[in-house]
Amino acid sequence: MLGISHFTKCSGTALLLIFIGLATCPALILARTDIGTTEKPIVIVTNQEDLVKRLGEKQDLVLEACRLLLKGKTEQILDGGKAYEGQFGKALGIESYPSAEANGKARWLREWLCARVPQGSTIVLLGDEKSLPVWQFDLEGMQFTTDSPYSDLDGDGVPETAVCRVLGPPEIMVRQLLGKGGSRSRAVILCSEDTRIHLETRAFAKHLAHLGCDVSIRGARDDEALTRSDFIIHFGHGEPSSISNRFGESFVTASAIPTLSHSPIVFVDGCGTLPVGSPLLHSFLKQGAIGYVGSTATVQGMTPARFTNELVEHFLRIHAEQPRSSIPLVLTTARAAYIQGHPGLSDKLRQLAATGKIVAFGEELTDLLTAAEWVYYGDPRAVMPKIGSPKEMSRQAFSLAKSIHLNGTNRSWQTSFETKPDDGQVTLALYTEVPISDRERFSISIRQSDKEISVLDGLHDTVYQRIGRDCRGGYVCGDTYRARFLLPLSDGQGQQQLEVRLVKGMSAVLTPGTEVDVWPPDFEKKIGLRQVAPTGRPIGIRTPTRREPIRVGGVAKLRSTGVPGFLALDISSMFNRPHSSILVGGGDNASFRTWFSEDKVSDSGVPFLVERTGNDVLVSENNTQNVYEIKGIEASARALHFLIWGYTYPRDSARLQITFGDGSSQECELPLSEWTRAVPPVAFDFENTVPSFKHTAVAHQVVKIADPEKKIAAIISNSGTYGLIAITLQQN
Repeated sequence: MLGISHFTKCSGTALLLIFIGLATCPALILARTDIGTTEKPIVIVTNQEDLVKRLGEKQDLVLEACRLLLKGKTEQILDGGKAYEGQFGKALGIESYPSAEANGKARWLREWLCARVPQGSTIVLLGDEKSLPVWQFDLEGMQFTTDSPYSDLDGDGVPETAVCRVLGPPEIMVRQLLGKGGSRSRAVILCSEDTRIHLETRAFAKHLAHLGCDVSIRGARDDEALTRSDFIIHFGHGEPSSISNRFGESFVTASAIPTLSHSPIVFVDGCGTLPVGSPLLHSFLKQGAIGYVGSTATVQGMTPARFTNELVEHFLRIHAEQPRSSIPLVLTTARAAYIQGHPGLSDKLRQLAATGKIVAFGEELTDLLTAAEWVYYGDPRAVMPKIGSPKEMSRQAFSLAKSIHLNGTNRSWQTSFETKPDDGQVTLALYTEVPISDRERFSISIRQSDKEISVLDGLHDTVYQRIGRDCRGGYVCGDTYRARFLLPLSDGQGQQQLEVRLVKGMSAVLTPGTEVDVWPPDFEKKIGLRQVAPTGRPIGIRTPTRREPIRVGGVAKLRSTGVPGFLALDISSMFNRPHSSILVGGGDNASFRTWFSEDKVSDSGVPFLVERTGNDVLVSENNTQNVYEIKGIEASARALHFLIWGYTYPRDSARLQITFGDGSSQECELPLSEWTRAVPPVAFDFENTVPSFKHTAVAHQVVKIADPEKKIAAIISNSGTYGLIAITLQQN
């Protein structure tokens, strides 16, 4: 029988150093010494009785691998199962999930480990979630399991100890414990969004290329690329049995993962791939993977990738500063930095660990999920090493070598770059730092060759990653906000002038990482990135000098409402999604029939015709800007009435253009309001079956027509994240 040793916790001095460091967003938060030069202890936690029952004689293979991992230090193997049985006279394990016992046993195990494991170590949970209990959380009815609280041994809400879980049949457990020798030189990124204009994908690709990896980018399934890769990085949709792109086309399924001959580390940035017994996880491990980073919960909300942009930025920043740190240590450090960047989050995490449930909405819910749902399985020593000279993924037409300060009289910076006839898309990556106090007040103008092509607004653009024709996001680091922008530049050849001007705010710093990428002209074809949706409508990146093509278009029919003076626009043929596809729920989670009891409804005396079956809303295909054109109206009106909903925390109004038969037009806006909290104005308020969306608050907005004698030819929406339900013309 292997011995058990009682480690002592870190001293108060060590903890003080940790928290002082976090206040300035440093590289080191896990311990007092450099992770890159000092090997951290690994502590293996077992439920040995359960291990014997499950593995039989083959447990010896696994325990021998443990000895090799620990270099013979068997006192670093702790039998939590034996200790629990000795104290309570019953087994630590769980029969099945969900379980009323899970959190109580998990809390006991964390307390027991707290007195035995030094902070800054790596805890290896040797066994599945039934053998060593996983935590069960309920956030507004969203239930998920996670090992993340084990990384917070002292229970202060901030992780300080890395945690990984090793599971599977004996041979697979041994492979994870022994890790992989040799270099890791190849990576593949499976991207749902265009890497040229997607913050997370681009950042990961650039980082791996800088380490010397050959990086392949794929927008569609490619088993050969998976087979020969040392790192598999996914950004897209996920579920327990598959990961896919934005169209639901699978990159891999649990039943058909190819042999992974390079023993890769897998990073999955997709919804809920890691419930207890995850088919995808077990299949990846069976086919050769020795590590898996992923999330156990489901992304909520309307902003793509809003959960992980900030966490990914911390992860890559910390790895760049500590390149020899293990992946589970870097992940833990990134989670800690994320938590410290959001005041009050550590308190909420303590409450969640203590009670298993918590009431939270909006951004608070997002932050709790981001901090709690990310976990690591597999090789505790897995690393992302530098293996050679940096590789080029795109031509650098310009790269900022040192920081540029914009403040006082020096509020503008100019440079130049050159483009060539055979260049593909040219993209500006702008890395900007502003004081936290200026985060919602700064505004930056981007000019190319004396023409303004974009204004980057801190209030609207930097809370979460937002993907449109450009991409914007960022993260908190100490007392600084690090804003990130990716902006396609205009077509052109030869010498190009670029100006960045601070037009609002006290100060901003442009930092290295700011550069102009020139991508290959055949990029989309090379990576297999779909540019046309299954409906045949184009998607992808457009340059700012061209008017973005209409995403949805159609001819409306005028229908009687039964109320004199009011005509309804029948736009049902343009509805492109059922509202249930965007997680708002309903009695049968299918259509407005679950809420509206009849086809005609009214608000403030205005009648609306609603579609109650099948597709019932007009929204953008990727939940960003709702761009459409409704033609064929040919009727006059004194006002247009809209039934709409705004997405979660909408920051922009919907900009409309009303065109008339004589060729003139009228510009106007539809204000958008938060729907999940029923923020006024509210015309109809429906209670949802999705707990984190308590409401679908539908607003009634009115546009007055300046000249009611003119016949309206078309209604065009150029922006705004919202869903359109119905439009009524008021003629009297």
